[in-house]
Amino acid sequence: MKLSPKQRSAGFTVTAFTAALLATTAAFAADNPSTIGDVANDNGRSSDGWFVVKTPSILRLEMSEAIPADIGVALEHYDRILDLPAVDPTVRAEAMRRAAYLRVQRSDAGNGKPDDVKRAIQIYEQLLAETPNDPGNDRALYQLARAYQLDGNNDASIRSLQQLGERFPQSALVGDGLFRAAEQLFMRGRYDQAEAAYAKVIAQGKDTRYFDTAEYKYGWALYQQAKYEQSLPVFLGILERDFAAGSPTEIKAALAGVPKNREAAVKETLHAASLSVVGLGGVENLNRYFEKAGEPRYAPVLYRDTGEYLLKKQRYTDAAGLYAAYRKRHPQSELSPEFQTLAIEAYKAGGFSDQVLLAKEEYAREFAPDSPYWATRKPSAEMLATTRGHYDDIARHYQALAQRTPETEAAARQKSFLTAADWYQRTLKLFPTDERTPQINVLYADALLDGGKPQQAAAEYTKAAYDYPNNARAPEAAFAAVQVYQRMARDAGSAQRDAALRQSVDASLQLADKMPAHAQRNAVLTQSAEDLLTIGDDQKAIDIAGRVLADDARPSNEQRRRSLSVLADARFSLKQFDQAEVAYGSLLNAMPANDAQRGAVTDRLAASVYKQAEAARTAGDLKLAASTFLRVGQVAPASSIRVNADYDAAVAFADLKDWPATESTLEAFRSRYPQHALIADVDKRLAYAYEQDSKWSPAADAYSRIARRDSESPALRRDSAWLAANLYDKSRQPALTNQSYEFYLGSFPQPLDRAMQARRRLADLARDDLHDRTAYQRWLQEIVNADAAAGSARTQQTQKMAAQASLEIGRDQAQQARRVALSLPVEKSLPERMAATETAIATLTRAARFGDPEITTAATFELGSVYREFGQAIIKSSRPSNLNGDALEQYNILLEEQAFPFEEKAIKAYEANLARLQQGVWNDWIRQSAKALVELAPAKYGKQDQRDTVYDSLL
Repeated sequence: MKLSPKQRSAGFTVTAFTAALLATTAAFAADNPSTIGDVANDNGRSSDGWFVVKTPSILRLEMSEAIPADIGVALEHYDRILDLPAVDPTVRAEAMRRAAYLRVQRSDAGNGKPDDVKRAIQIYEQLLAETPNDPGNDRALYQLARAYQLDGNNDASIRSLQQLGERFPQSALVGDGLFRAAEQLFMRGRYDQAEAAYAKVIAQGKDTRYFDTAEYKYGWALYQQAKYEQSLPVFLGILERDFAAGSPTEIKAALAGVPKNREAAVKETLHAASLSVVGLGGVENLNRYFEKAGEPRYAPVLYRDTGEYLLKKQRYTDAAGLYAAYRKRHPQSELSPEFQTLAIEAYKAGGFSDQVLLAKEEYAREFAPDSPYWATRKPSAEMLATTRGHYDDIARHYQALAQRTPETEAAARQKSFLTAADWYQRTLKLFPTDERTPQINVLYADALLDGGKPQQAAAEYTKAAYDYPNNARAPEAAFAAVQVYQRMARDAGSAQRDAALRQSVDASLQLADKMPAHAQRNAVLTQSAEDLLTIGDDQKAIDIAGRVLADDARPSNEQRRRSLSVLADARFSLKQFDQAEVAYGSLLNAMPANDAQRGAVTDRLAASVYKQAEAARTAGDLKLAASTFLRVGQVAPASSIRVNADYDAAVAFADLKDWPATESTLEAFRSRYPQHALIADVDKRLAYAYEQDSKWSPAADAYSRIARRDSESPALRRDSAWLAANLYDKSRQPALTNQSYEFYLGSFPQPLDRAMQARRRLADLARDDLHDRTAYQRWLQEIVNADAAAGSARTQQTQKMAAQASLEIGRDQAQQARRVALSLPVEKSLPERMAATETAIATLTRAARFGDPEITTAATFELGSVYREFGQAIIKSSRPSNLNGDALEQYNILLEEQAFPFEEKAIKAYEANLARLQQGVWNDWIRQSAKALVELAPAKYGKQDQRDTVYDSLL
């Protein structure tokens, strides 16, 4: 080799340079310079949740193999060359490159000296300064960047790499350098600058070594800046190249077509694309993006991967929305049902039961067997099973929701039940041959019933009961249909009730006929018999009740009793009273002694007998009617109708004029029902019967009770009181007669004439039977007083009665006066006798004024007798014991003189009676008056011829 002058002057020999060069040969052979590809491949990673993002970095240096010991010798040679004052520039430049590179290499291997990196940087910077236009400076800039990085000056490292791209755009190291710069920018979060750097690498074309990695990291740089609409097409473009031809739909299948050495990278690119999709912010933005940019052929794979990411992040609603979005974008896709299922599962994973339900409803609507989706395809068995399952889940959900809803929220509760019913109905329509259809039919009926549609519910229960062979729930459904009709009858108005009851009866008969072994057979038949009785179909009620009673072993005691009750009531309603009586008797025998209904049944039994009695009475057989009425009390002594029966029996006996039977029946009635409302009528009938039977005293008792009953009319009470007194009088019971007349007067002082008669009879009773003079005088005086106070009500009869009373009072007073003897001392007895006499005279005078011939003559005669007897009493009075002789004679003459005026008054009274002969009056009192005149004035009236003359003068 020829040396330049500068080399020679520097003492640099070929041997020295060769030695230095040889010393580095082993190092170059053992450690080829690292390239950006070496650094980028499988470098450090940073985790971003689920995705693992590769971030190549020149900070990660691959450790070189141990540098042979002679590298230090080589460096010493290169350093000496650099220290020579005059060295060929080319040699110097090469020595600088090698001196710097070996230091970088030694530091990179981990056994460099502390100042190796800084010395290398110094050498490279000096090299670039001394040879700025050297075409080899591209490598110097490249290695300088590496040295800066080892020194921790990343910014300087990036500037060196950027200068490399700017100054040497055609260098083989440009792609590597720009990529290294972009990586460092990316790692430092300077994503906008990294974006530009990666773009320059990509701009070099697909043939560049780093194109794929740069494109991938370019997408990430955009993503880190939230430029999702720009990052997404980058990732999608990469996937478009990597995925095999066709339209993959599954992640695994798509990755299976990727070469093994690219599988991991493609998988991470797919995840990056998914992150960009998520970054777009919802399915609406994704849809807009696809509308604008178009959807990749492998869209299902992207949707699946993105959905899985969202699920891992527990963003369940976002994942479900994404899956549903695919289904909506591709409603006719074969994958649509699967993606709707994925949406359902996502909601399930998040525990969003409401959204699960809505998603299932959407699935059920979109993929029902009769939906447009299946117009050109046939659903698989799996699809049908899934759809069928969703229908079940939806219907049961709404049914359960309704059951949980408080009854106070009636509208919401009903709406949920009817929604459930609608889904059950769709299930029945779309899956008619499914083995669960009978069960669904029952649930459908349940929902209709609870939703307020009893008529439809009953129809569906009937269908479930009889339209499906071998339906385990058929007995339950059949009974439910009956119960629904029963509820309808209870809730219906009177106009609709009978129709509902007939439907219930029809359903019950269908159950009994088609399911004779049904546990509720006799129960529904019993109820049907009662219902038929209610709506008036008596004969059919009898027939159905008979079916229950004919089954000796199976009906319960309660069912037997109820059926007997229907049988009896229906017979009664049909006027088959003799058969009703038998049925009611059987019913009573079947009832427990403490049954609360015994009273009512007893009444019905009694009514059956009573109706037979009424029929006999209507037919004119009063004897049979009476005995049958009495039989009510024999068969049902405690019956409430017995009172009417006993009364009607008495009436029948009365119509037969069987008075003893009438009396005994009515008396038994009085004894048995003393407070009954009919007691008043019973007493009237008793009074009449006793009168007809000439039993005055019991008749009087009856009239007396009527008279004392405030509920009767005043007129009836008054007449009854009068009749009671008269009948007691007729039965010769003075005490009761007296009591009755007194009651009459005390209660009914009017009318006057009857009251006067009562007083008259009371006076007579007191005088003749009771021998009570005081009472006698009192009643006589009351007659007089009543007449005097009567005013315009006075009549000739009352006046006569008053005069007669006065006469009798006067007679009694005269009798009392007679009892007063004129004894010594006369001055004491005479005034007493005189007063008594004057009282009698006054009373008799009033009686005489009445004008009735009989009473007037009697009173006048009594007046004469009073005067006469008083005069005789004076004459017959006691004489003082000390009188005798002339004194006594004189005393006697004095007494005669005193008595004479009274004899004169007596004669005048008697003559007044005789004078009534002129009026054509002649009676015993005039005759006695004439007789008395003969005795008092014999001279005048003693001889016959003289009497005739006197009588003639009087006439």
